[in-house]
Amino acid sequence: MPLKDPRALRTALASALDALPASERFPDGGDADVARRLAERLRRDLLPRLGSGAEDAPLLLVAIAGPNNVGKSTLFNALAKAPLSPARPEGGLTKQCLAAANPETWTGALKDMLTQRYDIVPVADGAVAPVDEPGPAGRLYLVLSGVVPRGLLVMDTPDFDSVYRDNRERAEALLVTVDVLVFVVSRQTYQNAALVDFLRAAVGHGKPYLLVYNEATREDVARGHLDKLAQDVGHPPMARYLAPHQPDVEAGLKPLATEALDGRPPLAALLGQAEHARELKARALEASLSDARSELDAVAQAATRAAREPERLRQRLRHDLRGIGAQAALKAVPADVLVDAFRDELDARSTFHRFVRLPFRGLATALTFVSRKVRDSFTGPRPQEALPTQAVDASLKDGLRRLVDAFAPEVAAWRGDAETQEKLARAFGPAMLGRLDAPLDLGALHAHAADRATLYDFCRQLVGSELQGGMREELLQALTTLVYSVPSGAAAVVTVATGGLGHDAVVWAGTLLSTPLLERFVDLLGAQVRATVTRKWADAHGATLAQALETRFFAELLSHLDAQAEGWLRTASTLESARRAAEQAAAA
Repeated sequence: MPLKDPRALRTALASALDALPASERFPDGGDADVARRLAERLRRDLLPRLGSGAEDAPLLLVAIAGPNNVGKSTLFNALAKAPLSPARPEGGLTKQCLAAANPETWTGALKDMLTQRYDIVPVADGAVAPVDEPGPAGRLYLVLSGVVPRGLLVMDTPDFDSVYRDNRERAEALLVTVDVLVFVVSRQTYQNAALVDFLRAAVGHGKPYLLVYNEATREDVARGHLDKLAQDVGHPPMARYLAPHQPDVEAGLKPLATEALDGRPPLAALLGQAEHARELKARALEASLSDARSELDAVAQAATRAAREPERLRQRLRHDLRGIGAQAALKAVPADVLVDAFRDELDARSTFHRFVRLPFRGLATALTFVSRKVRDSFTGPRPQEALPTQAVDASLKDGLRRLVDAFAPEVAAWRGDAETQEKLARAFGPAMLGRLDAPLDLGALHAHAADRATLYDFCRQLVGSELQGGMREELLQALTTLVYSVPSGAAAVVTVATGGLGHDAVVWAGTLLSTPLLERFVDLLGAQVRATVTRKWADAHGATLAQALETRFFAELLSHLDAQAEGWLRTASTLESARRAAEQAAAA
């Protein structure tokens, strides 16, 4: 079935390939294997097929695979009609991939298509390809021979069991690219568990495959063994063939001969004739897209899972920093902001009282300065008191030390990438504790103008909502005016003689009797007002302090975690979009 829009699908799959991280970045080994296989499928199979007409190219790619010493190279030589691949009784000689094709294959669009899929090394006439030596994944030695049917490229692959153990990536780099897999088994190997797993992974969701039962002695036994293997794989082969025991083949005197079962065409005809090749290629593309959809979904889910740990760590760290900041902010709540907001809101709601109180504000400020000088002349300088900002800094340091202790298990338990492990160890290690011995130098934040302005606006709105008119508001207006009208001499006497209310007034608001009394008036609005303001300051100024701690101590770690979490989620989104595009193309 032709695809609705192969170029659009190719664009979506190319985006998915670009978004795929290196397979070693996946925390789970199984996820890494699927990601590696998906990358090979996209790079070497689907992208070369789509968008350039390659899906209709008259070239059938056939791979011969199987376990060690089962006759793969012998079958390859028979199909290539020449002894190109080393085939001796000891087996295990093919360590790289060798292919044979008609010379017409190595021209024009077909040549371009092949070079997109493989690292091709042409083999000169009369030369012997060094396939008995190990090589890189994706390399393909290509022999051009006029006796190979046009439109057929057949390749001999290394023994799957040795490659599967030592270099699985090399096998996947080749097998995901072919249209048809010819799998060779014998009575000694057909029920091998590793063989079944390898074949099931190679043919995936319906890729065409053929079974060749070599060294067959009885047809009924061979049929039973092939039935069992197909059942284990999950879907049947397109055709099955027998190769009876042939001493002349083992001696190198004759090519391997196969017999078709179930009325299927001869093996050479099925692979070499154009009418069969087109059907096989169509089924191969459909199966590869089905495999890609499954792998895209699996890797998208793996990427979502991979984002969870950096996401959890960054959320926990920022949450804990906000908690540390909020606790520290409570050490120095600016009570004067609430008093100012209360007074200003009263002024705004009564023009009469505002004008009555206005002259006394300047007088109160002047008396504050004078009262300090007078008191100091009687009592001497006051002892140095700890500033509220020092309590804030101490609280921040204590909180950070607790944070280091709390994150120690996270550092030890990390099982992800080494870079994150290193950054966690640096952020929550001895070096961090050493930095806490130095001053924090957050002076500018203690009088953060923006936080004070935000708190003032909040207090104005809160007081305004609590002042609902009537007798209570009028009483508060009158009492406030009375406070500002206290004779200045009486105020000075209180300040000098008591050191109590006057002292409090100086510390808290810079006025005389006004601030402590106005605080009592605020409380008349309800106990919840002061508590609400305190919570607001803890949240707002605590967030400011937390941001300062993040910038000072955790910027590198959190930037890294942000990039990880967001990168994994972008990958998952891109892969899911590609999966939907592949699904829509298949439905069309």
